[in-house]
Amino acid sequence: MVRPVPEVRARQRIDCVFEDLVREGVEPWLADLVAKRVEQSVSVEALFQPSVAKIDDPICIPDMDKAVDRIVKAIEGGERCILAVDHDLDGISAASVLWSALVDHFGVDPNNLSVVTSHRLTEGYGITEPVVERILETDATLVISADKGSSDQERIRKIAEAGKDVVVTDHHAVPVEGPPASAFAVVNPARLDSKYDRFVCGAAVAFLTMAKVRTRLLEKNYRPEIPSLVDVIDYVAVATISDCVALRPDKSYINRAMVKRGLALINSEKRACWKVFRQEIGTEVCSEHIAFNLAPTVAAAGRLDWADVGFHFLVEKDISAARKQWKILKEENSLRKDIERGVRRRAFAAAREIEGNSIVVFIDDGHSGVHGITASKVVEAYGKPAAIFSPKGAGARNGDQNKVTGKNGRALASGSFRGIDGIHVREALQHVADNHKGLLVGFGGHAGAAGATLSIDDIAQFSVAYEDAISLQVGARSLKPILWVDGELDAVHLTLETVDKLMTLDPWGKDFPYPSFQGKFSVLDVKKVGDGSHLQLKLRMDNIVYKAIWFFAVDEDSIEMPVKVGAANTFVYMLSDNVFRGNRTLQLKVLGVAE
Repeated sequence: MVRPVPEVRARQRIDCVFEDLVREGVEPWLADLVAKRVEQSVSVEALFQPSVAKIDDPICIPDMDKAVDRIVKAIEGGERCILAVDHDLDGISAASVLWSALVDHFGVDPNNLSVVTSHRLTEGYGITEPVVERILETDATLVISADKGSSDQERIRKIAEAGKDVVVTDHHAVPVEGPPASAFAVVNPARLDSKYDRFVCGAAVAFLTMAKVRTRLLEKNYRPEIPSLVDVIDYVAVATISDCVALRPDKSYINRAMVKRGLALINSEKRACWKVFRQEIGTEVCSEHIAFNLAPTVAAAGRLDWADVGFHFLVEKDISAARKQWKILKEENSLRKDIERGVRRRAFAAAREIEGNSIVVFIDDGHSGVHGITASKVVEAYGKPAAIFSPKGAGARNGDQNKVTGKNGRALASGSFRGIDGIHVREALQHVADNHKGLLVGFGGHAGAAGATLSIDDIAQFSVAYEDAISLQVGARSLKPILWVDGELDAVHLTLETVDKLMTLDPWGKDFPYPSFQGKFSVLDVKKVGDGSHLQLKLRMDNIVYKAIWFFAVDEDSIEMPVKVGAANTFVYMLSDNVFRGNRTLQLKVLGVAE
Protein backbone atom coordinates (compact mmCIF):
# COMPACT_ATOMS: atom_id res chain seq x y z
CA MET A 1 0.00 0.00 0.00
CA VAL A 2 1.10 3.63 -0.46
CA ARG A 3 2.16 5.65 2.51
CA PRO A 4 -1.10 6.74 4.17
CA VAL A 5 -2.06 10.41 4.49
CA PRO A 6 -2.10 11.35 8.19
CA GLU A 7 -5.37 12.25 9.83
CA VAL A 8 -5.32 15.65 11.56
CA ARG A 9 -7.03 15.64 14.94
CA ALA A 10 -7.53 18.47 17.42
CA ARG A 11 -6.48 17.88 20.99
CA GLN A 12 -9.39 18.18 23.40
CA ARG A 13 -9.20 20.40 26.46
CA ILE A 14 -10.28 19.36 29.94
CA ASP A 15 -12.05 22.53 31.05
CA CYS A 16 -11.71 22.03 34.82
CA VAL A 17 -7.93 21.71 34.45
CA PHE A 18 -7.84 24.86 32.32
CA GLU A 19 -9.92 26.81 34.82
CA ASP A 20 -7.76 25.72 37.76
CA LEU A 21 -4.57 26.81 36.01
CA VAL A 22 -5.98 30.19 35.00
CA ARG A 23 -7.14 30.67 38.60
CA GLU A 24 -3.51 30.05 39.68
CA GLY A 25 -2.27 32.76 37.33
CA VAL A 26 -1.18 30.80 34.25
CA GLU A 27 -1.70 32.69 30.98
CA PRO A 28 -4.88 31.33 29.35
CA TRP A 29 -3.20 30.21 26.13
CA LEU A 30 -0.54 28.25 28.07
CA ALA A 31 -3.20 26.83 30.39
CA ASP A 32 -5.11 25.72 27.31
CA LEU A 33 -2.09 23.76 26.05
CA VAL A 34 -1.56 22.04 29.40
CA ALA A 35 -5.26 21.21 29.76
CA LYS A 36 -5.01 19.35 26.45
CA ARG A 37 -2.21 17.14 27.77
CA VAL A 38 -3.12 16.11 31.29
CA GLU A 39 -6.06 14.21 32.73
CA GLN A 40 -6.28 15.92 36.11
CA SER A 41 -5.37 19.25 37.64
CA VAL A 42 -1.70 19.88 38.35
CA SER A 43 -0.03 22.57 40.39
CA VAL A 44 1.83 25.48 38.87
CA GLU A 45 4.88 24.27 40.78
CA ALA A 46 4.73 20.82 39.15
CA LEU A 47 4.54 22.46 35.73
CA PHE A 48 7.13 25.21 35.97
CA GLN A 49 9.39 24.48 38.95
CA PRO A 50 9.22 20.82 40.05
CA SER A 51 11.75 20.17 42.81
CA VAL A 52 13.87 17.07 43.36
CA ALA A 53 13.55 17.81 47.09
CA LYS A 54 9.88 16.84 46.84
CA ILE A 55 10.20 13.47 45.13
CA ASP A 56 8.96 10.43 47.02
CA ASP A 57 11.42 8.53 49.20
CA PRO A 58 12.61 5.53 47.14
CA ILE A 59 13.10 3.40 50.25
CA CYS A 60 9.59 2.05 49.55
CA ILE A 61 10.79 0.34 46.35
CA PRO A 62 10.95 -3.42 47.09
CA ASP A 63 14.46 -4.71 47.91
CA MET A 64 15.87 -1.18 48.25
CA ASP A 65 16.96 -1.75 51.86
CA LYS A 66 18.56 -5.05 50.96
CA ALA A 67 20.37 -3.61 47.94
CA VAL A 68 21.65 -0.64 49.91
CA ASP A 69 23.02 -2.86 52.70
CA ARG A 70 24.91 -5.01 50.19
CA ILE A 71 26.39 -2.07 48.31
CA VAL A 72 27.43 -0.36 51.54
CA LYS A 73 29.11 -3.58 52.68
CA ALA A 74 31.07 -3.69 49.41
CA ILE A 75 32.14 -0.07 49.79
CA GLU A 76 33.26 -0.53 53.38
CA GLY A 77 35.07 -3.75 52.55
CA GLY A 78 36.85 -2.45 49.48
CA GLU A 79 35.28 -5.17 47.34
CA ARG A 80 35.77 -5.28 43.62
CA CYS A 81 32.51 -4.48 41.81
CA ILE A 82 31.21 -4.84 38.28
CA LEU A 83 28.74 -2.30 36.87
CA ALA A 84 26.76 -4.25 34.26
CA VAL A 85 24.84 -1.78 32.11
CA ASP A 86 22.88 -1.62 28.88
CA HIS A 87 24.43 -0.32 25.67
CA ASP A 88 21.87 2.43 24.97
CA LEU A 89 22.04 5.96 26.34
CA ASP A 90 19.93 5.12 29.39
CA GLY A 91 22.37 2.36 30.26
CA ILE A 92 25.45 4.48 29.58
CA SER A 93 23.98 7.35 31.61
CA ALA A 94 23.20 4.89 34.43
CA ALA A 95 26.82 3.73 34.34
CA SER A 96 27.87 7.37 34.67
CA VAL A 97 25.55 7.80 37.66
CA LEU A 98 26.95 4.73 39.41
CA TRP A 99 30.57 5.56 38.60
CA SER A 100 30.31 9.20 39.69
CA ALA A 101 28.45 8.32 42.90
CA LEU A 102 30.89 5.57 43.88
CA VAL A 103 34.13 7.27 42.86
CA ASP A 104 33.51 11.02 43.17
CA HIS A 105 31.12 10.97 46.14
CA PHE A 106 31.85 7.83 48.16
CA GLY A 107 35.58 7.69 47.50
CA VAL A 108 35.67 4.18 46.01
CA ASP A 109 38.96 3.33 44.34
CA PRO A 110 38.24 3.30 40.59
CA ASN A 111 40.58 0.33 40.29
CA ASN A 112 37.92 -1.64 42.18
CA LEU A 113 35.29 -0.86 39.55
CA SER A 114 34.74 -2.13 36.03
CA VAL A 115 31.96 -1.26 33.59
CA VAL A 116 30.71 -4.23 31.57
CA THR A 117 28.18 -3.79 28.79
CA SER A 118 26.90 -6.03 26.04
CA HIS A 119 27.58 -5.56 22.34
CA ARG A 120 24.30 -4.41 20.83
CA LEU A 121 24.83 -6.15 17.49
CA THR A 122 26.30 -9.53 18.42
CA GLU A 123 25.09 -9.99 21.99
CA GLY A 124 21.90 -8.00 22.32
CA TYR A 125 20.13 -6.62 25.35
CA GLY A 126 20.40 -7.84 28.91
CA ILE A 127 22.86 -9.80 31.02
CA THR A 128 23.76 -12.07 28.14
CA GLU A 129 25.94 -15.18 28.15
CA PRO A 130 29.01 -13.25 26.92
CA VAL A 131 28.44 -10.68 29.68
CA VAL A 132 28.32 -13.51 32.22
CA GLU A 133 31.58 -14.91 30.84
CA ARG A 134 33.30 -11.53 31.19
CA ILE A 135 32.01 -11.16 34.76
CA LEU A 136 33.12 -14.65 35.76
CA GLU A 137 36.64 -13.93 34.50
CA THR A 138 37.05 -11.29 37.22
CA ASP A 139 37.53 -11.56 40.97
CA ALA A 140 34.60 -9.17 41.60
CA THR A 141 32.29 -10.16 44.44
CA LEU A 142 29.41 -7.80 43.63
CA VAL A 143 27.64 -7.05 40.35
CA ILE A 144 25.36 -4.01 40.15
CA SER A 145 23.22 -3.95 37.04
CA ALA A 146 21.58 -0.82 35.63
CA ASP A 147 18.84 -0.61 33.02
CA LYS A 148 18.76 -4.39 32.68
CA GLY A 149 18.64 -7.64 34.62
CA SER A 150 14.93 -8.08 35.39
CA SER A 151 14.53 -10.77 32.71
CA ASP A 152 17.86 -12.54 33.20
CA GLN A 153 17.25 -15.18 35.87
CA GLU A 154 19.21 -17.97 34.14
CA ARG A 155 22.30 -15.84 33.59
CA ILE A 156 22.11 -14.30 37.07
CA ARG A 157 21.90 -17.81 38.52
CA LYS A 158 25.26 -18.65 36.92
CA ILE A 159 26.83 -15.55 38.43
CA ALA A 160 25.35 -16.28 41.85
CA GLU A 161 26.53 -19.89 41.74
CA ALA A 162 30.05 -18.57 41.16
CA GLY A 163 29.83 -16.78 44.51
CA LYS A 164 29.11 -13.28 43.21
CA ASP A 165 26.10 -11.32 44.46
CA VAL A 166 23.96 -9.53 41.89
CA VAL A 167 22.02 -6.38 42.74
CA VAL A 168 19.66 -5.54 39.90
CA THR A 169 18.58 -1.94 39.35
CA ASP A 170 16.21 -1.65 36.41
CA HIS A 171 12.95 -0.18 35.14
CA HIS A 172 11.89 -2.68 32.47
CA ALA A 173 8.83 -4.87 32.83
CA VAL A 174 9.31 -7.86 35.10
CA PRO A 175 8.51 -11.32 33.62
CA VAL A 176 5.24 -12.98 34.60
CA GLU A 177 7.20 -15.42 36.77
CA GLY A 178 8.50 -12.50 38.83
CA PRO A 179 11.91 -10.88 39.50
CA PRO A 180 15.00 -13.08 39.04
CA ALA A 181 15.09 -15.30 42.12
CA SER A 182 18.87 -15.72 42.04
CA ALA A 183 19.55 -12.00 42.38
CA PHE A 184 20.58 -10.75 45.82
CA ALA A 185 18.16 -7.84 45.34
CA VAL A 186 16.00 -6.48 42.52
CA VAL A 187 15.31 -2.75 42.74
CA ASN A 188 12.72 -2.08 40.06
CA PRO A 189 9.68 0.23 40.40
CA ALA A 190 7.97 -1.82 37.66
CA ARG A 191 7.63 -4.77 40.06
CA LEU A 192 4.03 -5.67 40.79
CA ASP A 193 4.71 -5.27 44.51
CA SER A 194 6.06 -1.73 44.05
CA LYS A 195 4.03 1.42 44.63
CA TYR A 196 6.73 3.80 43.41
CA ASP A 197 6.61 5.82 40.17
CA ARG A 198 6.75 3.22 37.39
CA PHE A 199 7.71 5.74 34.71
CA VAL A 200 11.29 6.44 35.78
CA CYS A 201 14.17 5.38 33.52
CA GLY A 202 17.05 3.04 34.32
CA ALA A 203 19.47 5.83 35.23
CA ALA A 204 16.88 7.24 37.65
CA VAL A 205 16.63 3.88 39.46
CA ALA A 206 20.43 3.78 39.70
CA PHE A 207 20.41 7.34 41.08
CA LEU A 208 17.70 6.60 43.64
CA THR A 209 19.65 3.54 44.80
CA MET A 210 22.87 5.50 45.17
CA ALA A 211 21.02 8.27 47.02
CA LYS A 212 19.90 5.75 49.65
CA VAL A 213 23.44 4.32 49.78
CA ARG A 214 24.71 7.83 50.59
CA THR A 215 22.13 8.15 53.38
CA ARG A 216 23.19 4.82 54.85
CA LEU A 217 26.90 5.70 54.66
CA LEU A 218 26.23 8.97 56.50
CA GLU A 219 24.27 7.10 59.17
CA LYS A 220 27.25 4.77 59.62
CA ASN A 221 29.73 7.70 59.75
CA TYR A 222 31.64 6.20 56.84
CA ARG A 223 33.04 9.63 56.00
CA PRO A 224 32.64 12.99 57.77
CA GLU A 225 31.08 14.51 54.67
CA ILE A 226 29.66 13.03 51.49
CA PRO A 227 28.68 15.53 48.79
CA SER A 228 25.04 15.51 47.72
CA LEU A 229 24.25 13.37 44.69
CA VAL A 230 22.15 16.15 43.20
CA ASP A 231 24.97 17.02 40.81
CA VAL A 232 24.69 13.66 39.00
CA ILE A 233 21.07 14.35 38.05
CA ASP A 234 22.37 15.74 34.75
CA TYR A 235 22.99 12.14 33.70
CA VAL A 236 19.48 11.17 34.81
CA ALA A 237 17.99 14.01 32.78
CA VAL A 238 19.79 12.88 29.63
CA ALA A 239 18.58 9.31 30.14
CA THR A 240 15.00 10.35 30.96
CA ILE A 241 14.70 12.34 27.75
CA SER A 242 16.46 9.82 25.51
CA ASP A 243 14.60 6.78 26.84
CA CYS A 244 11.20 8.37 26.12
CA VAL A 245 9.66 7.86 29.55
CA ALA A 246 6.68 9.95 30.67
CA LEU A 247 7.16 13.69 31.18
CA ARG A 248 3.51 14.46 31.83
CA PRO A 249 3.21 16.34 35.16
CA ASP A 250 0.20 14.36 36.41
CA LYS A 251 1.91 11.10 35.50
CA SER A 252 5.49 11.50 36.74
CA TYR A 253 6.47 14.41 38.94
CA ILE A 254 9.89 12.87 39.49
CA ASN A 255 10.75 12.79 35.77
CA ARG A 256 9.94 16.47 35.29
CA ALA A 257 11.87 17.37 38.44
CA MET A 258 14.92 15.36 37.36
CA VAL A 259 14.96 16.80 33.84
CA LYS A 260 14.40 20.38 35.04
CA ARG A 261 17.30 20.17 37.50
CA GLY A 262 19.44 18.20 35.07
CA LEU A 263 19.09 20.78 32.29
CA ALA A 264 20.15 23.50 34.72
CA LEU A 265 23.25 21.46 35.61
CA ILE A 266 24.05 20.87 31.95
CA ASN A 267 23.78 24.58 31.17
CA SER A 268 26.08 25.37 34.11
CA GLU A 269 28.81 23.46 32.19
CA LYS A 270 30.37 21.94 35.29
CA ARG A 271 31.41 18.84 33.35
CA ALA A 272 33.79 18.73 30.41
CA CYS A 273 31.17 16.95 28.29
CA TRP A 274 28.67 19.78 28.78
CA LYS A 275 31.23 22.44 27.90
CA VAL A 276 31.83 20.61 24.63
CA PHE A 277 28.14 20.11 23.94
CA ARG A 278 27.19 23.71 24.73
CA GLN A 279 29.86 24.88 22.29
CA GLU A 280 28.38 22.56 19.68
CA ILE A 281 24.81 23.82 20.20
CA GLY A 282 25.72 27.48 20.60
CA THR A 283 22.75 28.25 22.84
CA GLU A 284 20.94 27.26 26.04
CA VAL A 285 20.39 23.50 26.08
CA CYS A 286 16.76 22.34 26.24
CA SER A 287 15.11 18.92 26.13
CA GLU A 288 14.93 19.03 22.33
CA HIS A 289 18.70 19.47 22.05
CA ILE A 290 19.18 16.41 24.26
CA ALA A 291 16.71 14.34 22.25
CA PHE A 292 17.88 15.26 18.76
CA ASN A 293 21.51 16.35 19.14
CA LEU A 294 23.14 14.78 22.19
CA ALA A 295 21.34 11.45 22.46
CA PRO A 296 21.84 10.23 18.87
CA THR A 297 25.50 11.26 18.93
CA VAL A 298 26.46 9.72 22.27
CA ALA A 299 24.46 6.57 21.51
CA ALA A 300 25.99 6.18 18.05
CA ALA A 301 29.06 4.27 19.27
CA GLY A 302 26.88 1.65 20.94
CA ARG A 303 24.72 1.33 17.83
CA LEU A 304 27.67 0.48 15.61
CA ASP A 305 30.13 -1.16 18.01
CA TRP A 306 31.02 -0.99 21.72
CA ALA A 307 29.42 1.81 23.76
CA ASP A 308 32.54 2.66 25.78
CA VAL A 309 33.31 5.96 24.03
CA GLY A 310 29.93 7.36 25.03
CA PHE A 311 30.53 6.48 28.68
CA HIS A 312 34.02 7.93 28.69
CA PHE A 313 32.75 11.15 27.10
CA LEU A 314 30.15 11.59 29.85
CA VAL A 315 32.54 11.00 32.78
CA GLU A 316 35.65 12.62 31.28
CA LYS A 317 37.12 15.43 33.40
CA ASP A 318 39.63 16.77 30.88
CA ILE A 319 38.15 19.15 28.30
CA SER A 320 40.59 18.29 25.50
CA ALA A 321 39.99 14.56 25.97
CA ALA A 322 36.23 15.18 25.95
CA ARG A 323 36.56 17.05 22.66
CA LYS A 324 38.42 14.13 21.11
CA GLN A 325 35.76 11.69 22.28
CA TRP A 326 32.98 13.96 20.98
CA LYS A 327 34.73 14.04 17.61
CA ILE A 328 34.78 10.23 17.51
CA LEU A 329 31.12 10.10 18.49
CA LYS A 330 30.18 12.59 15.75
CA GLU A 331 32.02 10.51 13.17
CA GLU A 332 30.19 7.40 14.36
CA ASN A 333 26.89 9.24 14.24
CA SER A 334 27.52 10.36 10.67
CA LEU A 335 28.19 6.76 9.69
CA ARG A 336 25.07 5.69 11.60
CA LYS A 337 22.98 8.14 9.56
CA ASP A 338 24.33 6.69 6.29
CA ILE A 339 23.54 3.15 7.43
CA GLU A 340 20.12 4.14 8.70
CA ARG A 341 19.22 5.79 5.38
CA GLY A 342 19.82 2.55 3.51
CA VAL A 343 17.91 0.43 6.03
CA ARG A 344 15.05 2.94 6.06
CA ARG A 345 14.65 2.66 2.29
CA ARG A 346 14.40 -1.12 2.53
CA ALA A 347 12.01 -0.96 5.46
CA PHE A 348 9.64 1.50 3.81
CA ALA A 349 9.63 -0.50 0.57
CA ALA A 350 8.63 -3.61 2.54
CA ALA A 351 6.10 -1.76 4.72
CA ARG A 352 4.19 -0.62 1.64
CA GLU A 353 3.31 -4.25 0.92
CA ILE A 354 2.06 -5.13 4.40
CA GLU A 355 -1.60 -5.01 5.42
CA GLY A 356 -2.97 -5.41 8.94
CA ASN A 357 -2.48 -3.77 12.33
CA SER A 358 1.25 -4.34 12.65
CA ILE A 359 4.34 -4.14 10.46
CA VAL A 360 7.09 -6.73 10.81
CA VAL A 361 9.99 -6.39 8.39
CA PHE A 362 13.03 -8.63 7.99
CA ILE A 363 16.01 -7.10 6.18
CA ASP A 364 18.59 -9.75 5.36
CA ASP A 365 21.40 -7.25 4.77
CA GLY A 366 20.28 -4.74 7.39
CA HIS A 367 22.04 -3.43 10.46
CA SER A 368 20.98 -4.31 14.00
CA GLY A 369 22.21 -1.00 15.36
CA VAL A 370 19.56 1.09 13.62
CA HIS A 371 16.52 -1.15 14.07
CA GLY A 372 14.87 1.02 16.71
CA ILE A 373 15.33 4.30 14.87
CA THR A 374 14.00 2.76 11.67
CA ALA A 375 11.02 1.20 13.42
CA SER A 376 10.16 4.62 14.87
CA LYS A 377 10.14 6.15 11.39
CA VAL A 378 7.85 3.39 10.11
CA VAL A 379 5.49 3.97 13.05
CA GLU A 380 5.38 7.70 12.29
CA ALA A 381 4.61 7.07 8.63
CA TYR A 382 1.99 4.31 9.04
CA GLY A 383 0.57 4.82 12.52
CA LYS A 384 1.02 1.13 13.37
CA PRO A 385 3.31 -0.81 15.73
CA ALA A 386 6.43 -1.78 13.81
CA ALA A 387 9.30 -4.22 14.22
CA ILE A 388 12.50 -4.31 12.17
CA PHE A 389 14.56 -7.52 12.11
CA SER A 390 17.94 -8.40 10.67
CA PRO A 391 20.24 -11.38 11.23
CA LYS A 392 21.53 -11.09 14.79
CA GLY A 393 24.79 -9.19 14.69
CA ALA A 394 24.15 -7.76 11.21
CA GLY A 395 26.62 -4.95 10.59
CA ALA A 396 29.06 -5.94 13.35
CA ARG A 397 32.64 -4.93 12.74
CA ASN A 398 34.19 -7.96 14.36
CA GLY A 399 33.31 -10.37 11.56
CA ASP A 400 30.89 -12.45 13.65
CA GLN A 401 27.71 -11.17 12.05
CA ASN A 402 27.12 -14.39 10.13
CA LYS A 403 27.92 -16.73 13.00
CA VAL A 404 25.26 -15.93 15.59
CA THR A 405 23.12 -19.00 16.07
CA GLY A 406 20.86 -20.45 18.72
CA LYS A 407 21.40 -23.58 20.77
CA ASN A 408 19.88 -25.63 17.97
CA GLY A 409 22.31 -24.22 15.42
CA ARG A 410 19.66 -22.19 13.61
CA ALA A 411 20.62 -18.67 12.54
CA LEU A 412 19.07 -15.99 14.74
CA ALA A 413 17.40 -12.68 13.98
CA SER A 414 17.16 -9.76 16.37
CA GLY A 415 14.49 -7.10 16.15
CA SER A 416 13.50 -3.79 17.68
CA PHE A 417 9.86 -2.93 18.33
CA ARG A 418 8.17 0.45 18.60
CA GLY A 419 4.56 1.00 19.57
CA ILE A 420 1.81 3.59 19.42
CA ASP A 421 -0.44 5.12 22.06
CA GLY A 422 -2.76 2.53 23.52
CA ILE A 423 -0.68 -0.46 22.39
CA HIS A 424 1.74 -2.23 24.76
CA VAL A 425 4.36 -3.95 22.62
CA ARG A 426 5.95 -5.94 25.44
CA GLU A 427 2.56 -7.34 26.42
CA ALA A 428 2.06 -8.33 22.79
CA LEU A 429 5.38 -10.19 22.87
CA GLN A 430 4.36 -11.86 26.13
CA HIS A 431 1.14 -13.00 24.42
CA VAL A 432 3.20 -14.53 21.60
CA ALA A 433 5.51 -16.25 24.09
CA ASP A 434 2.57 -17.65 26.08
CA ASN A 435 0.68 -18.96 23.05
CA HIS A 436 3.57 -20.09 20.85
CA LYS A 437 6.01 -21.87 23.14
CA GLY A 438 9.59 -21.81 21.92
CA LEU A 439 8.97 -19.32 19.12
CA LEU A 440 10.84 -16.52 20.87
CA VAL A 441 14.40 -17.14 22.00
CA GLY A 442 14.23 -14.04 24.17
CA PHE A 443 12.45 -10.73 24.56
CA GLY A 444 12.11 -7.72 26.88
CA GLY A 445 11.12 -4.08 27.03
CA HIS A 446 8.18 -1.93 28.02
CA ALA A 447 5.00 -0.39 26.59
CA GLY A 448 6.46 1.73 23.81
CA ALA A 449 9.64 -0.14 22.92
CA ALA A 450 10.93 -3.70 23.10
CA GLY A 451 13.38 -6.15 21.58
CA ALA A 452 13.21 -9.82 20.65
CA THR A 453 15.33 -12.63 19.26
CA LEU A 454 14.11 -15.63 17.29
CA SER A 455 15.23 -17.97 14.52
CA ILE A 456 15.29 -16.42 11.06
CA ASP A 457 13.25 -19.36 9.78
CA ASP A 458 10.45 -18.39 12.19
CA ILE A 459 10.01 -14.77 11.07
CA ALA A 460 6.93 -15.53 8.95
CA GLN A 461 5.27 -17.50 11.76
CA PHE A 462 6.12 -14.77 14.24
CA SER A 463 4.63 -12.06 11.99
CA VAL A 464 1.27 -13.85 12.06
CA ALA A 465 1.41 -14.44 15.83
CA TYR A 466 2.41 -10.84 16.53
CA GLU A 467 -0.36 -9.53 14.28
CA ASP A 468 -2.86 -11.56 16.30
CA ALA A 469 -1.47 -10.22 19.58
CA ILE A 470 -1.56 -6.60 18.39
CA SER A 471 -5.05 -7.00 16.91
CA LEU A 472 -6.36 -8.13 20.29
CA GLN A 473 -5.24 -4.80 21.74
CA VAL A 474 -6.45 -2.76 18.75
CA GLY A 475 -9.99 -4.13 18.79
CA ALA A 476 -12.33 -2.33 16.40
CA ARG A 477 -10.06 0.67 15.87
CA SER A 478 -8.65 1.57 12.48
CA LEU A 479 -4.97 2.43 12.73
CA LYS A 480 -3.53 5.29 10.73
CA PRO A 481 -0.93 7.99 11.31
CA ILE A 482 -2.32 10.93 13.28
CA LEU A 483 -1.14 14.52 13.46
CA TRP A 484 -2.41 16.12 16.65
CA VAL A 485 -2.88 19.90 16.66
CA ASP A 486 -3.58 22.53 19.31
CA GLY A 487 -5.50 24.82 16.99
CA GLU A 488 -4.41 27.78 14.88
CA LEU A 489 -2.08 30.69 15.56
CA ASP A 490 -2.46 34.14 14.07
CA ALA A 491 0.61 35.50 12.32
CA VAL A 492 1.06 37.97 15.17
CA HIS A 493 1.90 35.03 17.47
CA LEU A 494 4.44 33.43 15.13
CA THR A 495 7.37 34.95 17.00
CA LEU A 496 10.42 34.05 19.06
CA GLU A 497 8.61 35.49 22.08
CA THR A 498 6.00 32.74 21.72
CA VAL A 499 8.77 30.14 21.50
CA ASP A 500 10.33 31.51 24.70
CA LYS A 501 7.02 31.30 26.55
CA LEU A 502 6.51 27.72 25.37
CA MET A 503 9.94 26.85 26.74
CA THR A 504 8.87 27.88 30.24
CA LEU A 505 6.98 24.57 30.20
CA ASP A 506 10.04 22.57 29.14
CA PRO A 507 10.64 19.62 29.49
CA TRP A 508 8.37 18.66 26.65
CA GLY A 509 8.50 15.06 25.47
CA LYS A 510 6.85 11.69 25.95
CA ASP A 511 3.18 12.08 27.03
CA PHE A 512 3.66 15.86 27.12
CA PRO A 513 4.29 16.66 23.45
CA TYR A 514 5.53 20.02 22.28
CA PRO A 515 2.61 22.03 20.82
CA SER A 516 1.75 21.76 17.15
CA PHE A 517 -0.55 24.05 15.23
CA GLN A 518 -2.19 24.25 11.84
CA GLY A 519 -2.42 27.19 9.50
CA LYS A 520 -2.81 28.09 5.86
CA PHE A 521 0.36 29.26 4.12
CA SER A 522 1.33 30.02 0.54
CA VAL A 523 4.40 28.12 -0.66
CA LEU A 524 7.01 30.51 -2.05
CA ASP A 525 9.91 28.07 -2.37
CA VAL A 526 10.70 24.41 -1.69
CA LYS A 527 13.88 22.38 -2.15
CA LYS A 528 15.41 19.14 -0.95
CA VAL A 529 18.21 19.40 1.60
CA GLY A 530 20.39 17.09 3.65
CA ASP A 531 20.20 13.50 2.43
CA GLY A 532 17.35 14.36 0.06
CA SER A 533 14.53 13.31 2.36
CA HIS A 534 14.16 16.72 4.01
CA LEU A 535 12.62 19.87 2.58
CA GLN A 536 13.48 23.50 3.17
CA LEU A 537 10.56 25.84 2.54
CA LYS A 538 9.62 29.48 2.44
CA LEU A 539 6.02 30.01 3.50
CA ARG A 540 3.86 33.13 3.63
CA MET A 541 0.94 34.05 5.90
CA ASP A 542 -0.59 37.53 6.01
CA ASN A 543 2.26 38.90 3.87
CA ILE A 544 4.89 37.68 6.33
CA VAL A 545 7.47 35.17 5.07
CA TYR A 546 8.65 32.32 7.31
CA LYS A 547 11.48 29.84 6.92
CA ALA A 548 10.50 26.24 7.53
CA ILE A 549 12.05 22.78 7.60
CA TRP A 550 10.21 19.51 6.96
CA PHE A 551 12.18 16.43 8.02
CA PHE A 552 11.60 13.11 6.24
CA ALA A 553 9.04 14.73 3.95
CA VAL A 554 9.79 12.58 0.90
CA ASP A 555 11.40 9.31 -0.06
CA GLU A 556 14.95 10.23 -1.05
CA ASP A 557 14.65 8.81 -4.57
CA SER A 558 11.26 10.39 -5.22
CA ILE A 559 10.86 13.23 -7.70
CA GLU A 560 7.39 14.05 -6.36
CA MET A 561 7.13 16.89 -3.86
CA PRO A 562 4.31 16.82 -1.28
CA VAL A 563 3.78 20.56 -1.89
CA LYS A 564 4.33 22.83 -4.89
CA VAL A 565 5.47 26.41 -5.27
CA GLY A 566 2.51 28.73 -5.68
CA ALA A 567 0.06 26.46 -3.89
CA ALA A 568 -1.74 27.31 -0.67
CA ASN A 569 -1.73 24.47 1.85
CA THR A 570 -2.85 23.93 5.42
CA PHE A 571 0.33 22.94 7.23
CA VAL A 572 0.71 21.24 10.59
CA TYR A 573 3.80 22.70 12.23
CA MET A 574 5.69 23.49 15.41
CA LEU A 575 7.37 26.73 16.38
CA SER A 576 11.11 26.58 16.94
CA ASP A 577 14.21 28.69 16.71
CA ASN A 578 17.33 28.34 14.62
CA VAL A 579 20.68 29.56 15.92
CA PHE A 580 23.42 30.17 13.37
CA ARG A 581 26.64 32.03 14.21
CA GLY A 582 25.01 33.50 17.26
CA ASN A 583 22.01 34.79 15.32
CA ARG A 584 18.67 33.40 16.50
CA THR A 585 15.71 33.37 14.13
CA LEU A 586 12.23 31.85 14.04
CA GLN A 587 11.83 28.57 12.17
CA LEU A 588 8.71 26.50 11.56
CA LYS A 589 9.05 22.71 11.74
CA VAL A 590 6.51 21.21 9.37
CA LEU A 591 4.98 17.89 10.44
CA GLY A 592 2.61 17.39 7.52
CA VAL A 593 -0.11 18.81 5.32
CA ALA A 594 -3.81 18.59 6.11
CA GLU A 595 -6.14 17.49 3.34
